[in-house]
Amino acid sequence: MNKDFFSDRFPKGWFGVLFSSELAIGEIKSLKYFNRDFVAFRGENGEVAILDAHCPHLGAHLGGGTCVGNTIRCPFHGWQFDQAGKCTAIPYSERIPHKAKKGALKQHHVRELNQMIHLWFDPEGGEPAWEVPLSAEMSGEDGWTRWYFKRWRIKTQGKEIIENLVDTPHFAIVHHAPVDKITVEFDQHVARQIALIGAHPTLGDQLETVATYYGPGVMHVEMHGTHESRQVNFHTPVDNESLDLCYGLKLHRDPALEDTDAIAEEYAGFAHKSFYEDVEIWENKVYRETPLLCPEDGQLFELRKWYRQFFVDAPPQINIA
Repeated sequence: MNKDFFSDRFPKGWFGVLFSSELAIGEIKSLKYFNRDFVAFRGENGEVAILDAHCPHLGAHLGGGTCVGNTIRCPFHGWQFDQAGKCTAIPYSERIPHKAKKGALKQHHVRELNQMIHLWFDPEGGEPAWEVPLSAEMSGEDGWTRWYFKRWRIKTQGKEIIENLVDTPHFAIVHHAPVDKITVEFDQHVARQIALIGAHPTLGDQLETVATYYGPGVMHVEMHGTHESRQVNFHTPVDNESLDLCYGLKLHRDPALEDTDAIAEEYAGFAHKSFYEDVEIWENKVYRETPLLCPEDGQLFELRKWYRQFFVDAPPQINIA
């Protein structure tokens, strides 16, 4: 793999790791992102915690443990840790070591909103610098279907996916849906594309879309066309060569339609197919740090400058709109 500024490092920001429906009360999920192991669990209080995965006692992976109340119980020796990573019980000892009581397991910042679970990652361990906004439509407001989503683990890096925001020509070539009008704006951690897209062979008549990145890994989309939809695209690095890409969609319920859910499921299938047309290209391309461009190729270097701010050794971006 060719090396460039973004290679072998991870950006800081909020990253989607699960949809809320994927983690029930009392359930544990093992996660592997940023070359690290995590465990996510939902306590009986309904809250989600994400901790480092390996027990500080003798290193067992807590993903094989059990959820007890609002704690996770190690499968090896039964040590229990609360949602803040503090040891609360050792079944064969009345005395809990002081370091274990203070918090022997690292607790990671979590936000559950829009029916999704987000993890904050910063390679330097910093606190969250911004928030993903709450959307009523995405959060289960009446009049909207549930999320229909699909996840892929693919061999690429976020630097490739992010460039779709400004890559106007590929819409016509890859997706057979030419862009009639597009505006891209950058402001601190936010990058927004406002577009008018010509009729798509599966997604319907002319589409009006507003696609907004909140940091380097979470994009919300408002789409107006044959059906009004809300969409989410989050990509989360697994290691230096691969990531998890998740694309979800929900539709506004139309009283004139007999079964909006059936239409939403079919519509999501079309959207996933369209999205996978990009996946096949990302997995087989190389990254050009100094690409040969023509005037119609858009704001590629502005986008790369915006994206660069999320990496260590890059200055913070104030406003390059």
